[in-house]
Amino acid sequence: MDRFDNFKNANAKLFQKIVLKVEKLKYHLLKNQLSFLVPMTEKSIKKRFDRLISKATKDEEKQMFSEIYKKQIILFRKELQLESNRNYHYGIDYNKDFKDYLLWNKNTHLKQLEKNLLMIASGSIMTYYGNNIIDIVGVILIACNSISSIINLECINLQNYHLNRYEKIEGSINKKKEEYLLEKNNEYKNAIESINKQIKNSEEIPKI
Repeated sequence: MDRFDNFKNANAKLFQKIVLKVEKLKYHLLKNQLSFLVPMTEKSIKKRFDRLISKATKDEEKQMFSEIYKKQIILFRKELQLESNRNYHYGIDYNKDFKDYLLWNKNTHLKQLEKNLLMIASGSIMTYYGNNIIDIVGVILIACNSISSIINLECINLQNYHLNRYEKIEGSINKKKEEYLLEKNNEYKNAIESINKQIKNSEEIPKI
């Protein structure tokens, strides 16, 4: 069992290194060769929230969606600035507890894995009963979802690895988080109030 656990831990570390390298490449491309995708992404986010706002029947809902939209744009711009995906990294000022964040991330990949298995089963049925065109679609479904399922399995293994590590250092992390938040709250209190006011009252979204 120890040997198997060591293998899983080594595999998790290797997968994490690959994820971080892919992430670095992604943001390098977005900020350079594929920079034209940045305004397109922001327009896509705006279009999605405009749809939600148009369907909202209460002013409170419209205001809520408007504020969420602005925060999503800021988070996207922050990702570009820091070159780090918000779902890959736990910030000490993140609104979820670290353990809750890991469990949320793990459950997200579990749900995706369930979808992968369903699509693989559908693809298998299509290749067994279908004609030439349906066979091709079935093979593509199986191939794409097989790759995706491997990635999701690796992500689940990675979160399990972090959960095991977290249990050993939970106390020190919580203490460090409290100290950090207190320090930053004192340091950036005026700036935070100003940005929050701008997000709530202005159409102009703050640049990062």
